[in-house]
Amino acid sequence: MAYDDGFYRDEDDGGNIFLLPKTVDYYQFQITELLERERFGEAKELLRFLLECQTNDTAAMEEWRTLLEWLEQEFPQHEEPEEDETESDMLRKALLSRAEKDERFVEHLLELLQYSPGIDEKLMAIEQLTYLDHPLINDSLIRWLENADIPPTLQYTVLQALKKRGVVGEVAILSDGAPLYVRVEDTPTGIEAFPEKLQKVLARVRDVSESELPSLAYFAEPFWLEWLYGIYATERYEYLLNEHFHVDAWAAALHFIVADRMLGGANRDAILEMYGLSEEDDLKQFEKAVYSMDSWSRTDD
Repeated sequence: MAYDDGFYRDEDDGGNIFLLPKTVDYYQFQITELLERERFGEAKELLRFLLECQTNDTAAMEEWRTLLEWLEQEFPQHEEPEEDETESDMLRKALLSRAEKDERFVEHLLELLQYSPGIDEKLMAIEQLTYLDHPLINDSLIRWLENADIPPTLQYTVLQALKKRGVVGEVAILSDGAPLYVRVEDTPTGIEAFPEKLQKVLARVRDVSESELPSLAYFAEPFWLEWLYGIYATERYEYLLNEHFHVDAWAAALHFIVADRMLGGANRDAILEMYGLSEEDDLKQFEKAVYSMDSWSRTDD
């Protein structure tokens, strides 16, 4: 991962990267998520990058330094995997080994999935079940998906797990109490797997921010992708595909949300001007898009 792409550097100070307070908060969340999902190699890479940056938050820097030292001591095997062996391969090996030693391991993960009150525990269980071999896993995931009214982010994660496990066919997901039919094999992975008009939103943000605020595109891409994953297979996503969709209005809304929440603030009028939005219908769609993404991100905090 190239963590140094798209960041503002102060050329008068050796090109150093400065992290704003909201950016520090964003990375704290990313580190926590990587650790919860046991992606220790990625966590160490991100921590090394952050420790090369500058920030006024000395407590965060010290926390990152201590955490990196602990990870390097406790998980050195994630430093240099065998040739051609991915981190997924390593995780699969470790999980299969644990399942061989504990015959109730898969059942324990399925119980976590169904009964644990915390979303983080459920996400961890889904990810680990993805790599295990057991006749109960596929049917259990499908039944849970079809019979439980679960958060959209978890819906997407289960669909992605089923796709990785080679499941094909249609499932009926409960969306606001009503079934919504999707095919497992059509579950998108990466921005290029989404409809072209949704890809164009991110491309437009890149074009506009490239000269004025290059760091914005770096944050916009993961935010847009996580939002699309979060609403996938819901009525909101279906409405997005079928409604009159103005790329510039959605791009301006994405620009506004990311700048406001991660880069220290946003000037609404200036952003509208950057994207050429002045007509009443365009402004209404901009406000609607801002509300949709902002409400999702706040419930996801």
